[in-house]
Amino acid sequence: MYQGFDLAGKVAVLTGSTSGMGFAIACGLAECGAKVVLSSHEQEDTDEATRKLVALGYDAKGVKCDVTDPADVDRFGANAISAYGRVDILFCLAAGPAPIGPLVDLEPSTLNAMLASTVGSTLSLARQFIPGMAERKDGSIVVMSSIASVSANPILGGYGATKAALNSLVRSIAAEFGPSNIRANALAPSVVRTNFSKGLWSDPSREKAVLAKIPLGRLADPVDIVGPAILLASPAGSYISGQVLLIDGARSVA
Repeated sequence: MYQGFDLAGKVAVLTGSTSGMGFAIACGLAECGAKVVLSSHEQEDTDEATRKLVALGYDAKGVKCDVTDPADVDRFGANAISAYGRVDILFCLAAGPAPIGPLVDLEPSTLNAMLASTVGSTLSLARQFIPGMAERKDGSIVVMSSIASVSANPILGGYGATKAALNSLVRSIAAEFGPSNIRANALAPSVVRTNFSKGLWSDPSREKAVLAKIPLGRLADPVDIVGPAILLASPAGSYISGQVLLIDGARSVA
Protein backbone atom coordinates (compact mmCIF):
# COMPACT_ATOMS: atom_id res chain seq x y z
CA MET A 1 0.00 0.00 0.00
CA TYR A 2 1.16 3.52 -0.76
CA GLN A 3 2.46 4.76 2.60
CA GLY A 4 0.81 8.15 2.22
CA PHE A 5 -2.46 6.58 3.37
CA ASP A 6 -0.91 4.97 6.46
CA LEU A 7 -2.61 6.33 9.59
CA ALA A 8 -0.83 4.13 12.12
CA GLY A 9 -0.35 6.03 15.37
CA LYS A 10 -2.99 8.62 14.50
CA VAL A 11 -6.17 9.23 16.51
CA ALA A 12 -9.33 10.20 14.65
CA VAL A 13 -12.46 11.56 16.29
CA LEU A 14 -15.71 11.42 14.33
CA THR A 15 -19.07 12.88 15.28
CA GLY A 16 -22.14 11.42 13.64
CA SER A 17 -20.25 8.21 12.99
CA THR A 18 -22.48 5.38 14.15
CA SER A 19 -24.22 4.72 10.82
CA GLY A 20 -24.21 5.63 7.13
CA MET A 21 -21.31 7.67 5.79
CA GLY A 22 -19.90 8.33 9.24
CA PHE A 23 -19.54 4.67 10.16
CA ALA A 24 -18.16 3.82 6.71
CA ILE A 25 -15.51 6.53 7.08
CA ALA A 26 -14.64 5.35 10.60
CA CYS A 27 -14.11 1.82 9.26
CA GLY A 28 -11.89 3.13 6.46
CA LEU A 29 -9.73 5.17 8.84
CA ALA A 30 -9.40 2.21 11.19
CA GLU A 31 -8.43 -0.07 8.31
CA CYS A 32 -5.62 2.38 7.50
CA GLY A 33 -4.34 2.05 11.06
CA ALA A 34 -5.99 4.91 12.94
CA LYS A 35 -7.42 4.62 16.41
CA VAL A 36 -10.95 5.97 16.22
CA VAL A 37 -13.36 7.63 18.62
CA LEU A 38 -16.95 7.16 17.48
CA SER A 39 -19.79 9.41 18.53
CA SER A 40 -23.54 9.90 18.34
CA HIS A 41 -26.05 11.85 20.38
CA GLU A 42 -27.46 8.50 21.56
CA GLN A 43 -25.40 6.42 23.98
CA GLU A 44 -26.88 3.13 22.77
CA ASP A 45 -25.98 3.86 19.14
CA THR A 46 -22.48 4.94 20.16
CA ASP A 47 -21.90 1.76 22.15
CA GLU A 48 -23.27 -0.52 19.41
CA ALA A 49 -21.16 1.02 16.64
CA THR A 50 -18.06 0.83 18.84
CA ARG A 51 -18.71 -2.85 19.52
CA LYS A 52 -18.95 -3.49 15.79
CA LEU A 53 -15.57 -1.87 15.08
CA VAL A 54 -13.88 -3.66 17.96
CA ALA A 55 -15.34 -6.96 16.76
CA LEU A 56 -13.68 -6.30 13.40
CA GLY A 57 -10.33 -6.08 15.19
CA TYR A 58 -9.97 -2.30 15.20
CA ASP A 59 -8.93 -0.04 18.06
CA ALA A 60 -12.03 2.03 18.79
CA LYS A 61 -13.78 3.80 21.65
CA GLY A 62 -17.13 5.53 21.85
CA VAL A 63 -17.98 8.88 23.43
CA LYS A 64 -21.53 10.23 23.30
CA CYS A 65 -21.99 13.81 22.09
CA ASP A 66 -24.93 16.02 21.28
CA VAL A 67 -23.27 18.59 19.02
CA THR A 68 -26.17 21.00 19.51
CA ASP A 69 -25.41 21.28 23.25
CA PRO A 70 -22.32 23.46 23.94
CA ALA A 71 -21.85 21.96 27.40
CA ASP A 72 -21.95 18.45 25.96
CA VAL A 73 -19.41 19.45 23.29
CA ASP A 74 -17.06 20.64 26.04
CA ARG A 75 -17.42 17.32 27.87
CA PHE A 76 -16.99 15.43 24.64
CA GLY A 77 -13.76 17.27 23.82
CA ALA A 78 -12.19 16.40 27.14
CA ASN A 79 -13.37 12.77 27.01
CA ALA A 80 -12.29 12.29 23.39
CA ILE A 81 -8.78 13.56 24.16
CA SER A 82 -8.50 11.41 27.27
CA ALA A 83 -9.57 8.31 25.31
CA TYR A 84 -6.16 8.06 23.61
CA GLY A 85 -4.27 11.06 24.98
CA ARG A 86 -4.44 13.12 21.79
CA VAL A 87 -6.51 13.86 18.68
CA ASP A 88 -4.87 14.19 15.27
CA ILE A 89 -7.90 14.08 12.98
CA LEU A 90 -11.37 15.53 13.49
CA PHE A 91 -14.33 14.61 11.30
CA CYS A 92 -17.46 16.71 11.86
CA LEU A 93 -20.13 14.49 10.33
CA ALA A 94 -23.16 14.91 12.57
CA ALA A 95 -26.15 15.81 10.39
CA GLY A 96 -28.54 18.60 11.27
CA PRO A 97 -32.04 19.12 9.88
CA ALA A 98 -32.48 19.40 6.11
CA PRO A 99 -36.05 20.46 5.42
CA ILE A 100 -37.20 19.91 1.85
CA GLY A 101 -39.33 22.63 0.30
CA PRO A 102 -39.38 26.20 -1.02
CA LEU A 103 -37.54 28.97 0.80
CA VAL A 104 -40.75 30.90 1.45
CA ASP A 105 -41.87 28.06 3.69
CA LEU A 106 -38.64 28.04 5.70
CA GLU A 107 -39.12 29.66 9.09
CA PRO A 108 -36.25 31.91 10.29
CA SER A 109 -36.17 29.94 13.55
CA THR A 110 -35.60 26.75 11.58
CA LEU A 111 -32.77 28.34 9.60
CA ASN A 112 -31.16 29.57 12.84
CA ALA A 113 -31.35 26.04 14.26
CA MET A 114 -29.75 24.68 11.10
CA LEU A 115 -26.91 27.20 11.31
CA ALA A 116 -26.33 26.35 14.96
CA SER A 117 -26.25 22.59 14.35
CA THR A 118 -24.01 22.94 11.28
CA VAL A 119 -21.70 25.94 11.59
CA GLY A 120 -21.92 26.57 15.32
CA SER A 121 -21.29 22.96 16.30
CA THR A 122 -18.35 22.65 13.91
CA LEU A 123 -16.69 25.71 15.39
CA SER A 124 -17.33 24.44 18.92
CA LEU A 125 -15.80 21.06 18.06
CA ALA A 126 -12.79 22.58 16.29
CA ARG A 127 -12.07 24.75 19.32
CA GLN A 128 -11.76 21.60 21.43
CA PHE A 129 -8.95 20.08 19.37
CA ILE A 130 -7.12 22.87 17.54
CA PRO A 131 -4.90 23.81 20.53
CA GLY A 132 -3.46 20.29 20.78
CA MET A 133 -3.02 20.03 17.02
CA ALA A 134 -1.27 23.40 16.96
CA GLU A 135 1.07 22.36 19.76
CA ARG A 136 2.11 19.26 17.81
CA LYS A 137 2.15 21.17 14.49
CA ASP A 138 -0.04 18.53 12.88
CA GLY A 139 -3.77 18.13 12.38
CA SER A 140 -6.55 17.58 9.89
CA ILE A 141 -10.14 18.77 10.20
CA VAL A 142 -12.72 17.45 7.74
CA VAL A 143 -16.35 18.52 7.69
CA MET A 144 -19.35 17.17 5.81
CA SER A 145 -20.68 19.75 3.40
CA SER A 146 -22.85 19.11 0.33
CA ILE A 147 -23.10 19.83 -3.35
CA ALA A 148 -26.04 22.01 -2.31
CA SER A 149 -23.47 24.45 -0.92
CA VAL A 150 -22.13 25.26 -4.39
CA SER A 151 -25.09 24.44 -6.64
CA ALA A 152 -28.53 25.97 -6.13
CA ASN A 153 -31.38 23.58 -5.41
CA PRO A 154 -35.03 24.70 -5.51
CA ILE A 155 -36.06 22.45 -2.62
CA LEU A 156 -32.92 22.59 -0.45
CA GLY A 157 -32.21 26.32 -0.33
CA GLY A 158 -31.88 26.60 3.43
CA TYR A 159 -29.73 23.50 3.68
CA GLY A 160 -27.47 24.78 0.89
CA ALA A 161 -27.10 28.15 2.61
CA THR A 162 -25.96 26.59 5.88
CA LYS A 163 -23.51 24.32 4.09
CA ALA A 164 -22.13 27.30 2.14
CA ALA A 165 -21.51 29.02 5.47
CA LEU A 166 -19.75 25.86 6.64
CA ASN A 167 -17.47 25.99 3.57
CA SER A 168 -16.52 29.54 4.52
CA LEU A 169 -15.70 28.44 8.06
CA VAL A 170 -13.46 25.68 6.68
CA ARG A 171 -11.55 28.16 4.54
CA SER A 172 -11.09 30.48 7.52
CA ILE A 173 -9.75 27.66 9.71
CA ALA A 174 -7.36 26.63 6.93
CA ALA A 175 -6.04 30.17 6.55
CA GLU A 176 -5.73 30.95 10.25
CA PHE A 177 -4.18 27.70 11.39
CA GLY A 178 -2.23 26.68 8.30
CA PRO A 179 0.97 28.10 9.88
CA SER A 180 0.47 25.50 12.64
CA ASN A 181 0.26 22.76 9.96
CA ILE A 182 -3.45 22.23 10.55
CA ARG A 183 -5.42 21.47 7.42
CA ALA A 184 -9.17 21.98 7.04
CA ASN A 185 -11.32 20.72 4.19
CA ALA A 186 -14.91 19.87 3.35
CA LEU A 187 -16.40 16.84 1.64
CA ALA A 188 -19.31 17.83 -0.59
CA PRO A 189 -21.19 14.81 -1.93
CA SER A 190 -24.31 14.80 -4.02
CA VAL A 191 -27.11 12.52 -2.86
CA VAL A 192 -25.77 9.55 -0.91
CA ARG A 193 -28.04 6.58 -0.30
CA THR A 194 -28.45 6.89 3.47
CA ASN A 195 -31.38 7.33 5.84
CA PHE A 196 -30.56 11.04 6.10
CA SER A 197 -31.27 11.61 2.39
CA LYS A 198 -34.10 9.09 2.13
CA GLY A 199 -36.56 11.84 1.23
CA LEU A 200 -34.65 12.40 -2.02
CA TRP A 201 -34.44 8.80 -3.22
CA SER A 202 -37.24 6.80 -1.60
CA ASP A 203 -39.80 8.38 -3.93
CA PRO A 204 -39.24 6.94 -7.46
CA SER A 205 -40.16 10.15 -9.28
CA ARG A 206 -37.88 12.28 -7.11
CA GLU A 207 -35.03 9.78 -7.46
CA LYS A 208 -35.49 9.79 -11.24
CA ALA A 209 -35.18 13.58 -11.26
CA VAL A 210 -32.00 13.40 -9.19
CA LEU A 211 -30.44 10.71 -11.38
CA ALA A 212 -31.22 12.65 -14.55
CA LYS A 213 -28.65 15.24 -13.49
CA ILE A 214 -25.84 12.80 -12.62
CA PRO A 215 -23.70 11.68 -15.60
CA LEU A 216 -22.54 8.53 -13.79
CA GLY A 217 -26.19 7.54 -13.62
CA ARG A 218 -26.35 6.41 -10.00
CA LEU A 219 -26.55 7.74 -6.48
CA ALA A 220 -23.50 7.54 -4.27
CA ASP A 221 -23.21 4.85 -1.62
CA PRO A 222 -21.47 5.51 1.72
CA VAL A 223 -18.39 3.60 0.53
CA ASP A 224 -17.94 6.15 -2.26
CA ILE A 225 -17.13 8.80 0.35
CA VAL A 226 -14.52 6.76 2.22
CA GLY A 227 -11.59 7.17 -0.20
CA PRO A 228 -11.83 10.96 -0.40
CA ALA A 229 -12.19 11.11 3.39
CA ILE A 230 -9.01 9.08 3.91
CA LEU A 231 -7.16 11.28 1.42
CA LEU A 232 -8.01 14.44 3.35
CA ALA A 233 -7.15 12.86 6.70
CA SER A 234 -3.84 11.27 5.70
CA PRO A 235 -0.33 12.36 4.71
CA ALA A 236 -1.34 11.69 1.11
CA GLY A 237 -3.39 14.89 1.30
CA SER A 238 -0.84 16.92 3.24
CA TYR A 239 -0.91 19.81 0.74
CA ILE A 240 -4.69 19.99 0.40
CA SER A 241 -6.30 22.59 2.64
CA GLY A 242 -9.13 25.07 2.49
CA GLN A 243 -10.89 23.07 -0.21
CA VAL A 244 -14.41 21.84 -0.86
CA LEU A 245 -14.06 18.43 -2.51
CA LEU A 246 -17.05 17.60 -4.70
CA ILE A 247 -18.00 13.92 -4.80
CA ASP A 248 -20.90 14.13 -7.19
CA GLY A 249 -20.66 11.71 -10.11
CA ALA A 250 -19.94 14.71 -12.40
CA ARG A 251 -23.21 16.38 -11.35
CA SER A 252 -21.52 19.78 -11.09
CA VAL A 253 -20.13 19.73 -14.64
CA ALA A 254 -23.12 18.34 -16.50
